[in-house]
Amino acid sequence: MNRVLTILTNMEQNGTERHVKNACKEWLLASRSVIDSMIDVLQDEQDRPRAQKINISKE
Repeated sequence: MNRVLTILTNMEQNGTERHVKNACKEWLLASRSVIDSMIDVLQDEQDRPRAQKINISKE
């Protein structure tokens, strides 16, 4: 138990909590960027003209 308290005390003194929060913010921003890029790609695919099947009958 003393070891855990020592680790927590060291984390508070070294500002580790702030670093963890900043790392989480960076990860969330990066994730958002990836999601936004995927949305853009999917929307571009919908806007892109597609080939249409042409039925050719043997008459």
